[in-house]
Amino acid sequence: MNLIRYIDIVLVLLAAPILLLIGVPALGYLVGAGAWILLRAVGVVVERRAAAIGNVSQELTVRLVFVLGRVFLLALVIVLVRRQAGKADGLTTLLVILFAFTIQLAVSIVTRPRTR
Repeated sequence: MNLIRYIDIVLVLLAAPILLLIGVPALGYLVGAGAWILLRAVGVVVERRAAAIGNVSQELTVRLVFVLGRVFLLALVIVLVRRQAGKADGLTTLLVILFAFTIQLAVSIVTRPRTR
């Protein structure tokens, strides 16, 4: 069950050689994948620390700040790549992040605890 939680990272890494061989802009792909993986790793640390807080209000605040910060940082990465490397690299960065986010969202919906 742990591997399914990180399937977004696995798919991004497995797709890299194939997409790079068919001509996807390397800088855009690598920056998008790197930013996604780095922020997912930070997210694991934040989740562990938030769970250890004990106070529900503070726990939710920590998680919300991380989610909003993550969105901001990913958007910033896309904008910076586009400005520095051009439209193709910026679009590739956006698509990598969007793909990984969609997979992570789908997995979180499927694996979330069910309550009645």
